[in-house]
Amino acid sequence: MFCGNCGTKIENGAEFCQNCGTRAKNLGKPRKVSEPKESTLESALFYGEDWMRAKYFAISSLPHFDILITKDNFYLIRLPKTHGGTIGLILGLILFNILGAVIGTIIGNSSDRNKRKNYRAAWVDASHIITSKEYQNNIFLKIPKGNLRNTISFKKNKFVVIANGDETITLKKNKKEYEKFNKFIESYVL
Repeated sequence: MFCGNCGTKIENGAEFCQNCGTRAKNLGKPRKVSEPKESTLESALFYGEDWMRAKYFAISSLPHFDILITKDNFYLIRLPKTHGGTIGLILGLILFNILGAVIGTIIGNSSDRNKRKNYRAAWVDASHIITSKEYQNNIFLKIPKGNLRNTISFKKNKFVVIANGDETITLKKNKKEYEKFNKFIESYVL
């Protein structure tokens, strides 16, 4: 069972979500899991996790996105804001020094990654198969594949999406993940 508030997997028999504290519904009733019908769920051709928005000023949390490419559409899915890295940085500076701030930031960022992973577990499984339409609640941008050629441009380990006319969004990722994405999508863009 997954938390309806934050998407964290809840142990059977738990009364509250261990992540956000929301009361679990249907306590004591085992959840019947049925196979999703192909007609109701799209299968992901590509799914990339935790793309970070580049050239974006944020005091407490950088915006993170998932990329989902299905048979017909390209989606940018906005992930919830997390503040573990910022809190770790501040606590490290207050309690220790610069080394403490670095360690606090690393620990906080790791916690943030785990929260995003738990959040996306509500709609995609470990093998990147879409298991529910929960991702539709978080769609930031949806582009039909036929329009990608006019919408996306590539830079070093980054790509730029023209969102609403003049607004551009630049997303970055590590080199390996970027190359995987670039290779997959080049046939739609070039």
